[in-house]
Amino acid sequence: MTEIDRYGVKETAVVRDDIDVLIEDLRLTGYTTLDAGLTGEQLDALSSDFDAAEVEYAEQAASAGYDLSTIGERDTIRVLPKYAPAFMAIAFNERLAQMLSRMLGGYYILNQVNGLINRANGSKYGQASFHRDLPYQHFVSSRPLAINALFALDDFTAENGATRVIPASHHREDFPSDETVRRRQSQVTVPRGTFIILDCMLYHAGSTNHTDRNRRGVNHVFTIPMLRQQLHLPSILSDFPGLSADQKKILGFGLDEYRSVDAWFSARAKK
Repeated sequence: MTEIDRYGVKETAVVRDDIDVLIEDLRLTGYTTLDAGLTGEQLDALSSDFDAAEVEYAEQAASAGYDLSTIGERDTIRVLPKYAPAFMAIAFNERLAQMLSRMLGGYYILNQVNGLINRANGSKYGQASFHRDLPYQHFVSSRPLAINALFALDDFTAENGATRVIPASHHREDFPSDETVRRRQSQVTVPRGTFIILDCMLYHAGSTNHTDRNRRGVNHVFTIPMLRQQLHLPSILSDFPGLSADQKKILGFGLDEYRSVDAWFSARAKK
């Protein structure tokens, strides 16, 4: 491939592979996309598992006396792998792990993994307002503190409410003016089986689904270990079978705060 012409340049970024190229996208604009490498048959099986998990989740809530619509939880399945274990493999996708390791360092944790449902026929969608995935924060960081990997279980299209982003907004502290948002926002359309990767400080939002079918996705937020998980995954997934030591580390096992000075001493003595 022909080298890009340049003048007066003394320093140039060097990339090793396609993952590094995607990381450059992420650093510059705050978002990129990554193919998860799944077959159509695998995606069909995950679709069935997701729908079954949605039913089980609603039944669990009802049995505990909660109406998901009343408490604003109808369009979310918290800790999706608890109800559909096959989705744990998506959280540990190999190419995604390569990107996360390079962006967040050798030690990062899964902060949250939730199924998201953008319902059909113009229904109100809870994620349709612009936000950061570290909400209420108005600062910038020289390196990312958290990465969102939104897995598209269905095609994300302009018609069914694909994610909107404000490119490069992770570089500024304040939310842009309405006029700037109108001019600069962009919609990220991808085929199913693709991760939309966001710097969590990038302002983004869902859109209205104008089709007659729900649009489904899985939101993974990975953070540096010092940030608290949305739900305490080691408690919820303590009985999940077959987890390796590295996978447990990513899920946050062993990160509980010490409840006393004696407990701290005991942990230090074991190292």
